[in-house]
Amino acid sequence: MFALIRALFFGALALMALIPVGIVLAVVGLPIVAVLGLLALPLLLVLFLVGLPLLIVVSVVVGLIGATFGVLMAFLSVGIVALKIAFVVLVPLLILAWLARRMFGPPPDYGMRA
Repeated sequence: MFALIRALFFGALALMALIPVGIVLAVVGLPIVAVLGLLALPLLLVLFLVGLPLLIVVSVVVGLIGATFGVLMAFLSVGIVALKIAFVVLVPLLILAWLARRMFGPPPDYGMRA
């Protein structure tokens, strides 16, 4: 138990020590990211102009596949629900019919003829 408390205490101290490191990295890294972003603007423009039609086509295909799959799953779920209802209704009906035939039907003929 003491080891757990010691680990939590020194872990919290280590996280407190990382706060200034994170601030320094943010101060140094953000201008570098801004310069790299400015350098990447022509490439992003070309990728946008070339990739946008591809993105639209791919998104339409994925949407159509998703819609088809959704309709199929909807029909399948309706079929499963209908099967469950049929099972819940027909099995007791089958048991009741069998019992009624045994109780009210003709006596069984076991093949013995007199």
